[in-house]
Amino acid sequence: MNPASLHTLLNEHNIKVLLTDFFDTIVHRIVHPNYTQRLWAKILIREFGLKGSIDSLYFTRRESSLHLKKRLGLHEVEIPYEALKLEVFNRLVNNLIIEPDQKDQFLKFFELADLKSEQAVQFLNTEVVQLLQEARSEGLKIYIVSDFYGPKPLFKKLLKHHGIQDLFDGVYSSSSSQASKFQGTIYDQILNDLNISPGQIVMIGDNKRCDFQKAKDKGLHASLLPHQKFLLKNKLKSVGNDKRDYDKVIDKTYKACRRKEAPPYSEYIILFQVFIERLYIISRRFNIKNLFFASREGLYLKKLFDLYQEQSFLAPDDRIGTHYLRMSRQAAFQITYEPLHKEEFSYMRKRFRALSIEKFIQNFAFDKEIEANILFELKATKPKEAVDGFFDSDDFSQLMNLPLFQQAYEQNRKNQKKAFLAYLSSFDVDVDSEGINIVDVGWGGTMQEAIFKVFEEKIPVTGYYLGLRENYNIQEMTKRYGLLFSIHPYEVYSDHILTANTQLYEQLLSANHGSILGYDETAENFTLENYKQEEKELFENHLMAHQEFMLNRFKILLKDLDLICYDYSIVQNKITDLALRTGLFQNKKKLNFISILNRGFIQNVGANKVGMVYNPAKAGDLKTLIKEFLIQPEAKFRYIAKLKSLLYGKKRIYAYLLPMRLVYWYFLFNRFVREKILKRRFFLKYNYFR
Repeated sequence: MNPASLHTLLNEHNIKVLLTDFFDTIVHRIVHPNYTQRLWAKILIREFGLKGSIDSLYFTRRESSLHLKKRLGLHEVEIPYEALKLEVFNRLVNNLIIEPDQKDQFLKFFELADLKSEQAVQFLNTEVVQLLQEARSEGLKIYIVSDFYGPKPLFKKLLKHHGIQDLFDGVYSSSSSQASKFQGTIYDQILNDLNISPGQIVMIGDNKRCDFQKAKDKGLHASLLPHQKFLLKNKLKSVGNDKRDYDKVIDKTYKACRRKEAPPYSEYIILFQVFIERLYIISRRFNIKNLFFASREGLYLKKLFDLYQEQSFLAPDDRIGTHYLRMSRQAAFQITYEPLHKEEFSYMRKRFRALSIEKFIQNFAFDKEIEANILFELKATKPKEAVDGFFDSDDFSQLMNLPLFQQAYEQNRKNQKKAFLAYLSSFDVDVDSEGINIVDVGWGGTMQEAIFKVFEEKIPVTGYYLGLRENYNIQEMTKRYGLLFSIHPYEVYSDHILTANTQLYEQLLSANHGSILGYDETAENFTLENYKQEEKELFENHLMAHQEFMLNRFKILLKDLDLICYDYSIVQNKITDLALRTGLFQNKKKLNFISILNRGFIQNVGANKVGMVYNPAKAGDLKTLIKEFLIQPEAKFRYIAKLKSLLYGKKRIYAYLLPMRLVYWYFLFNRFVREKILKRRFFLKYNYFR
């Protein structure tokens, strides 16, 4: 039907009212109608942090609908929306997927998720909209009549989303009316409501039974729109594969990050996106109100999280609060030191066997005058010289017995704790009732433990990390989660691959400020900072551009993933292969970048060494390394991933001769053999098949 034919119909039959279908008439979907409800399931899982797959929630809804259809004796599109929401909720409660006290929020978010999923996939048919505008100009009243699972309020929000709400005088939805076009019963209701002769009404739509034949059966005029091509497209849209769709999006990002103009290692934004999404989901699952992103890596992670949340949340008043917490390992020690006679300095004892007196003293937030006076009173002849076995040396013993050091240490210890508590209270978060939720890059939870200790182990402090690679004393009030990789409950294949090059994670997440040395109530941001020139130049000359590029790719990636359904295993397998390829295939550009990073990587605890440290001795002797690699190559990946850059810094020709493509194919072959062939033939799988 075109405007001319509509005008003819109106004049010949004295038409006063035009009824129009909605789906595949006024709007079309870019996906199959059933896929829209899979997107609904994806959104609800994300917003509630529900355990279970997209398909399990989707099928729960489908089965609920079929059950209500039989119980109520209605066609599926006539089922009351509120009854459907309640049935789905009861099934989830019964299967321990959601808590009973979440009912009101679930029922609210059920509809918001439907709205968001429908908005994401719909687009207007401008020709039909123009036709309706012509009818409006002729003085006709126009009503939408749709066999739709949603109620009138949901329909009105969709019309407002498309900017066509003023075009219609009303909406008839089958779920609100408990009558449908399919049965023809909704036309009886319309005739009764409008109190008009059927001959003065015309119905337009794309469905021969519902929009044409059933309307004519009731005495209405009807016109069937030629939309067969859209019906064919809908059938084709039912064919698809989640893994293929997800891989396509990730591969697009990976290729963009490997172009000549892209900064090296910018493909790490894919890993950061996975972390942010998992952080959001687990935050919703645990009903977290506030997250503290620990410096310095937390600054960029917070920016990514805020962007993700802006796109994802359903209700503006339900946002998770995000806060940037300036902290470091050195600052964490400052606030948790025991009185000197009890303090063992266990962290530094374990990691820094060789240390100078000067470097040790610099680990405290003393001012320069106090540092100088301590060294003067010690009469240290070589304060800058590292002493092997420092913590068992005479130099250390003399320092511990020096009254000036004792006094400065005790005063600093008390001031640091007081200033830190004042700093934390400035965020206006009720930590006593909420606890503290820390977000950080990883890897063991030093800062988390420090905060727990500051609060005398009375409030829970939970950690959410890119990865966990260190064992810790597991307690109820200091739980921690590695969202990309973790040694808990035990390491699997992907954990070994993703844990390689953790220093690169740290560098790519650098911030535009210095390391936190300690706290001071009178200082800006309550913090004492030291921004070394090497770090500043590295960030401004290299990493800032990296982060800007990755941020833009992050936005594109979020948009591309918006209409894709995927589960944990699809994502984990993909990012594992990504990390494997990134670790093995390092071109000249990447190797040079590693060298640049190496000059700006500074440890903020202990000896403050400059440079990323790779110790080949940790890999063991060559014979054992080769044997273990052949059996379980992923366990040695962190050494292999560093081998090329290590050789590049010494003898570049050796780095280029490494057969990394062959190594990559061996990884794939080994995993296939173990998982697809050997695994099913052995009972005791732990040693080689986990």
